[in-house]
Amino acid sequence: MAVDLGPWEPYDVERVRRLFGSARATWWLSGGVALDLFLGYVSRAHGDVDVSVRRSDWPVIAQRLREALEVFVAKDGRVTPLADEPLRADAHNLWTREHDGGPWRVQLNLEPGDDERWQYRRDARITLPWSDVIRRDRGVPYVAPAVQLLWNAKYVDAKHQADYDLVVPRLDAGERAWLADAIALAHPDSPWRDA
Repeated sequence: MAVDLGPWEPYDVERVRRLFGSARATWWLSGGVALDLFLGYVSRAHGDVDVSVRRSDWPVIAQRLREALEVFVAKDGRVTPLADEPLRADAHNLWTREHDGGPWRVQLNLEPGDDERWQYRRDARITLPWSDVIRRDRGVPYVAPAVQLLWNAKYVDAKHQADYDLVVPRLDAGERAWLADAIALAHPDSPWRDA
């Protein structure tokens, strides 16, 4: 049974940049909005906006967000206020909204890694240097498209398939090879494994 957690009215890229831009932390756009930055145009409507953050940088981001947004842990179809409690190790997905309630604004994804390398949360064998994970478009950091497609490979729906069909032809040979190898390793049942 699907649970209605309320509507989304995501912030646009410029508002996200203003919110996170001067934080002394590593953050980047992810999800469909990041793929649009790579493509150079809006390919479809997006129901939310995803911002990924190095898990180790969460305290800096939390302090930054506290005045503007209320943060909730989203897990197993429920949202629970984070408030001033410490973040649990099994919390990876955070939803935010303004303090007076209202629609959801930004989804935060906490990403593991160390100072040198990102680590894929679903399979720790897959790592990349941060410089290969995060790109920039006019000063806005966003996830490398092959990394985003790896996330999408686990649960392929029509939206993810459309993203894949638009993005993969624009990847260079090295990125396509990395994506194929990563999918085979982490998601061998994905319909993209042999694509």
